[in-house]
Amino acid sequence: MPHGPSTDSPTPAPQRLLVIDDQRLDRAITTHAASRMGYAATAAASIAETRDLLEQGARFDIVVLDLLLGDEDGLEALPLLSQLNPSAVVVLASGFDGRILGASQRLASSLGLRVAGVLRKPILPTALQRMLRQNPGTQIVTTGPGLLIPPERLRAAIADGQIRPWFQPKMSLTSGTVVGTEALARWVKPGGQSIAPAAFIPVAEQNGLIADLTDTMLDQSLEACARWRRQRPDCWVAVNLSPLLLDDPGVTDRIEQRLQRHGVPPGALVLEVTENKGIPDTPCATKILTRLRIRGVNLSIDDFGTGHSSLLSLVRMPFNEMKIDQAFVREAVDSRDSRKVVRAAASLGRELGLKVVAEGVETQTMAHLVEDAGCHVGQGWLYGRAVPPDVFERQLAQPAETSDLAAVT
Repeated sequence: MPHGPSTDSPTPAPQRLLVIDDQRLDRAITTHAASRMGYAATAAASIAETRDLLEQGARFDIVVLDLLLGDEDGLEALPLLSQLNPSAVVVLASGFDGRILGASQRLASSLGLRVAGVLRKPILPTALQRMLRQNPGTQIVTTGPGLLIPPERLRAAIADGQIRPWFQPKMSLTSGTVVGTEALARWVKPGGQSIAPAAFIPVAEQNGLIADLTDTMLDQSLEACARWRRQRPDCWVAVNLSPLLLDDPGVTDRIEQRLQRHGVPPGALVLEVTENKGIPDTPCATKILTRLRIRGVNLSIDDFGTGHSSLLSLVRMPFNEMKIDQAFVREAVDSRDSRKVVRAAASLGRELGLKVVAEGVETQTMAHLVEDAGCHVGQGWLYGRAVPPDVFERQLAQPAETSDLAAVT
C-alpha cells in the first residue's frame, strides 16, 4: 500500500559554532561541551586557521573567541568576522579585567557584530551552557559589507506595505506584567525574509523617506494598539520618531490625525526620540515636542547617555520618559563603571520625575540589576523578542501566569 507524503516537519540543521582558542585542552573542552549541547562545533587555533575556514566558505552562527591567542591578538579576528561572517554572535573568552572586556565588546559592536557576553577562562562547560541557552540566535538579516539599499527600492517597499511593525514587550519591573510595547520596523519581503531596521533606516533618513516611513509605522502601530486595548486598555505602544522630523512643522498634525483615525487616546502613544543622533535645539523642535506633550502624547528620550546633548535635552525638552541605552545595561553585569552609570541615570530620571526604562535586558541578572538601580520598566530578550502584531496580541490576551512572551521566536 503506497504511503502518502510525510507531514513531519524537516529537522532543522544544528547551529554552527566556532571555537577560536590557541590552548589545545581549552579548545577541546569548549568544542566538546558545545557538541553535547547539539551545536555543530568546529575549532581553530589561530587567526590564520580562522581566515582559512571563512575564505573557504564556512559560516558560523556563534563564535567563541579567546582574546589572547598565544602571540596573536584575538581582537584581529573581529574585523575578519565582520567582513566574512557578519551575522555571527560572538562570545568573548578572557581572563582580562572588566575595562579591557568592555572595550573589546564595544569594538566588536562598532564592527557590526553582536556580542552575547563574556566568559572567564578557563571556560566551565556549565557557564558555556548557560551563555548559549541565553543566546537569542540570528533571526534577522542585515545588509552585508558594501551592500547598499537603493532609495527607490525602499520607497517601493514603503508604498507596497512591506515595512511593518513588530512588537517587543515592555515589562513592569515591580509587577512583572507587560505594560507596553515598542513598535520596531521590519522590512518583510514577499519571500518572508525580514530585514532589520539598521539596514534601511539610514537610507530613509538620508533620502527624504523618513516621514513616509514614520507615517506608515504610526498607522499600523496605532491600528494594532486599538485592537489590543479593547482587552488591555492600560497597554501603550511606543513608536520611534527621528530627530530629523523635529524640523517638520506638519508632523504634529499628522500624528494627531492618526490617533483620531484609529481611536487611540494620546496617552497610549509614546514617541521615542533617538538622542544619539542629536536632538535639534531649535524653536521648531521645541514647539513640536511641547505641542505633543500638551496634547497628551508621551515623549521618551531614547538611548540616553550615548549622545552629546543628553542633559541639555532633558532640561530643555518636555520629555517624561528616559530610556537607558542597552550598551550600559549589558556591560553593567561585568563592569562596575557601567553599573554606576545605570544607577546614576536612573537616579537622575527619578529626580526629574521621569519614567525610567532599561533596554537590552537579556538575563535575570540584568533584570535584578536594573530593578535595584531604580528603573521602572525593562525591555529586552528576557521578556520577549519583537514579534508580528497578531502574535503579540494573542500573547497579551493570555492570563499573566500563562503568558510567555519571551518564548515566542
